[in-house]
This record gives sequence, structure tokens and C-alpha cells, in this order.
Amino acid sequence: MADPQDNTVIRTFKYRLLPSRKQHRALAKILESQRELYNGALQHRIDVYQKSDKGVSYFQQQKELTELRKDNYFSGVPLRLQRWTLRRLDDAYQAFYRRVKGGAKLGFPRFKGRSRWRSFGFAEWDGISLDAGRLRFKGMPGGLRVHFHRALAEDRPLACTFTRDAKGWYICLQYRVPVIQLPKTGQIVGLDVGVTNLCALSTGENIPNPRIAKRTERELRAAQRALSRCKRGSKRRDKVRAAVTRCHAHIKSARYTGLAQISARLVRENDEIYIEKLNVKGLAAGMLAKSVHDAAWSTLKKMLTYKAEGAGRELVAVDPRQTSQTCPECGQVAKKKLSERIHRCDCGCVLDRDHAAALVILERGRSGSRMRQRKAA
Repeated sequence: MADPQDNTVIRTFKYRLLPSRKQHRALAKILESQRELYNGALQHRIDVYQKSDKGVSYFQQQKELTELRKDNYFSGVPLRLQRWTLRRLDDAYQAFYRRVKGGAKLGFPRFKGRSRWRSFGFAEWDGISLDAGRLRFKGMPGGLRVHFHRALAEDRPLACTFTRDAKGWYICLQYRVPVIQLPKTGQIVGLDVGVTNLCALSTGENIPNPRIAKRTERELRAAQRALSRCKRGSKRRDKVRAAVTRCHAHIKSARYTGLAQISARLVRENDEIYIEKLNVKGLAAGMLAKSVHDAAWSTLKKMLTYKAEGAGRELVAVDPRQTSQTCPECGQVAKKKLSERIHRCDCGCVLDRDHAAALVILERGRSGSRMRQRKAA
């Protein structure tokens, strides 16, 4: 998120933790205590509403937390850490209320099982310190080592989150960093995302879709079938479930790395990037759902957004309606089936369908940019 007043952005940096066995147990204990706090706070809200038809706010639960901390079980960790958990519950309620007002699928906040609770954190950098590459906070025996594969920012972090995954634990540190303006290239580009190719550029270049999940599908299917044959509660089932988790983690990591490289190159080479304002959630509910999820268009857009903010570039989302049906040269709209991959127009324009759509997106972005400049003047 960019702050136009001081020309800074908030960035999150991920680092792997290197805990000892004792610290592993301490992290697991803290994680479990925060899961119980979340579930208890949710049950409290439900009980109060059922008895009095009134809700409980985040600030009311903060006050009640003072009484709860008189119990040694809950006083063994910093107060800020527990407030992070209560804030997470409040965010779930606020999202529920927004869905109610918007008429969307409700999705009331759910109780968290052990498999659905993998994080805890500090909403503010208070009650935790970072000294000589080690994290120290109440409830953690000794200093927790961190593998800093990149240099830290000079300022103190704003917040942090601890997360457990298939490989162990990692921490995400939030910093406010200055925007580093990249030198101007004079290039602008329109970008049309797709399934066959991840995206087509207005320059005529097609960036192939790596189809990470498709390539790993056989291995994942074998692991899932092995899991279905295991007896529930057995040690073998735990081992096979861990193999399934590692397979999913590999897919996620490979996809993230590929998208990060693509988005970094696009931001580095272009001053302005124009993309479609797509309803990805709606497209992912259709017959191409599996391919849409594998392509991860939303993740690509998020990466382009924060990388453009941090580099002083401009990313603009344009109206996506009929971009693949419109001729980029004459503007005529002609319906085409999804199977028609070549754009042909009466004006003589013959282009690849995705290339033509990218040119239309580029022109719409230019038109919108010119209108914004006139309004600003």
C-alpha cells in the first residue's frame, strides 16, 4: 500500500525461522493457545448475541482479555499477540457483515480446527524485539534464530506474523520503505491474460502458461489416493498427509516464483501497464475453473500492483467488456466463438485473437489516461 504524502510503501518480507527443538514446542504451544483464544472469543460473541440479541465489539473483548490474562495459561504470551488474534476474529466478522450488505454468500465465521489455524502474530511491533538476528518475546525460550537471506530495512518493523507450513516455520515482517523510482523506458504495454498463454502483450509477445498444477497433477493424484487408503488416526496417514501437503506447497512455490519473475520484468521494462478489470471469481466458477485457478490471474495482478507502486510505475485496470470482440484498428465489434483464435475484420486486420485484445486494452488505457490528464489540467 502506497502513501502518497511521504512517497513510501508498506512491504512484507518473508524469512525462514531456525528454531531449536525446545523452541519448536514453544511455537506449537503458542499457536494452540491462540487457536483456543480465537474459538473462545467466537463462542463468547455467539452466546452474547443469542442471549441479548446484541453483538460484542473488538474493544469489549480487549477489555475482557485483561481479566482472562489473570489465568497463567493465557498470561504466558505478550498482550499484543493476543490482540492480533482478537483482531483476526473481528476482521472475519466485518467481512461477514460486508457480505450480508452486499447480498453475497454469507459465510459466518467458523471455529478453527488445528488444520485450519497455522498463524499468530503481532499487529504492532511491541512486546517483541529483534537483536543480532534473533527474535525475543515472552513465551519463547531464548532467542529465535532467523535466516536473513536479504538485508533488513533500517527502520523497525511495523508488524509481524509467524506461520507454520510443510517445511517448518517462517516469519513475515512488515516495513515502510521508500519508493525507488526506476528509470523511464518510454514503453507502455497492454496485457491480456489467458489460459493457453498466461498473457499476451500488445507488443506481440506471448508469455506461455507454465501450468504448474497440470504438470504435477499425476504426482498429486497418487499421493491423494494413497491418503484415501490410509486408516484414520494411523501414523502412516500422518506421513502420507504430509506428502500431500508438500506436493501442494511445491505447486504454490513454483507458481509464485514464476509469476514474480514475469511481473518484475513487466514492471522493469514498461512505464505504464494496462490490464483488464476481470471478475476472476466469476470466471473461476465456469467450465475453465481448473485452468483459471492454475493460471492465478489474481496473484499476477497483485504482484504487478505492489511492484508498480514500489517502482513508481503506473498500473491501470480498464473495462474488459468485448476486448476480444473489438477490432484494434477500426473499432468494429464482431462476435467470435472461443474456439476462433484468429481475429479477422472487414477492414483487413488479421491478428492473433489475444494480441488483438491486448491492443484494444492498450488503446482503452491510453484513452483513459488522456481523459485523466485533461481533468487534472
